[in-house]
Parts: sequence; structure tokens; C-alpha cells
Amino acid sequence: MGIKLAVLVDVQNLQETFERQGMEVRYDSLKEHLKSEFNVDEQGMKLLAFIPYRREDDRRMRLIDALSFMGFRVITKPVREHPDGGMKANMDVEIVLEAVHLAQVVDEIVLISGDSDFVPLVDELSRLGVRVTVLGPGRGSTSVELIRVSDNFRNLDALPGVVIPRRTHEEGSEQSDSP
Repeated sequence: MGIKLAVLVDVQNLQETFERQGMEVRYDSLKEHLKSEFNVDEQGMKLLAFIPYRREDDRRMRLIDALSFMGFRVITKPVREHPDGGMKANMDVEIVLEAVHLAQVVDEIVLISGDSDFVPLVDELSRLGVRVTVLGPGRGSTSVELIRVSDNFRNLDALPGVVIPRRTHEEGSEQSDSP
């Protein structure tokens, strides 16, 4: 049996959105939910996580390791810091390239992001005959245009056990790495 489903996770988009809300994503629960919803086993799906990072960010490095151990193919690149103090940290091009290549071998792609920059990608995948489900953050954090062009939309916040309150040191546990 070949790969039926490709899952592309825009980790930066999720982290920025949910951290502002004091929440975190449990990627292990997300993986189990996807297996159940799409009726696939580990061999029937390809999981890809796209993560920009800074080497000195221990929490991000632990997340990269945790996702790797969970079976995600983790695609990383260093964050670029500009002289004015600004940073460039998105991986949109990498996500687009992987999606277009995978469209040749899968029946369905799940894009986990709320970013409107992916509207042209979802349009193209649809033209290629690939079904696209978007799992995006709720509370107005997912682009309406992205929802409209997808074949199916699910609110990531509504999936049981996937988005949870972020744990802190004050609560007596180590700060979570959002596995």
C-alpha cells in the first residue's frame, strides 16, 4: 500500500498563533486524530513539519527532536536576522515545493496552517486533482480565503486534546515542548 495522505504542518504559523493565546499544540494527539479521521495507518501517511529555528532556542530544538521521534519528517532552516533587528522565519516556499511534489503520489493533502499565502497552492493542488483539507486555528486566525478554496476545513482548536493550555514552570512542570 502506498501513501494515501500527506500532512504538511506550518509549525511557525501554529506556534505564533497559539502562543499568543497561551495555548500549545500536542502534535502526538494531532497525529492520532489524523490517523483516525482519514482511516490510515503510519504507512499510509507522510507527516512533514516545517520549522525555522535558532540554535540557541532550546525549546524549539527540543520540539524538532520530539517531532522527529514521533515520525514527522522535519524540514528546518535557520531564522535569518536582519541588521535592523527584524527576523525572517517562514517556510512557505519549502511547503509549496513539497506539496506540489507530493501531489503526484497522494490522494489527499492536509495543510495545517491558517496562512492566506497558501491560497494559490491549494488552488493548484485542486487543479491537479488532489483533495485538500485545511486544519487551521480558529478564532479568526485562519484566512477566510484559505477556508474557501479548500475541499474541507477543520478548526484545529475543536479537535479534542490537540490544542491545550500551555504549561508553565509555575505550574510545577517543565515548560512543554508541544509534542
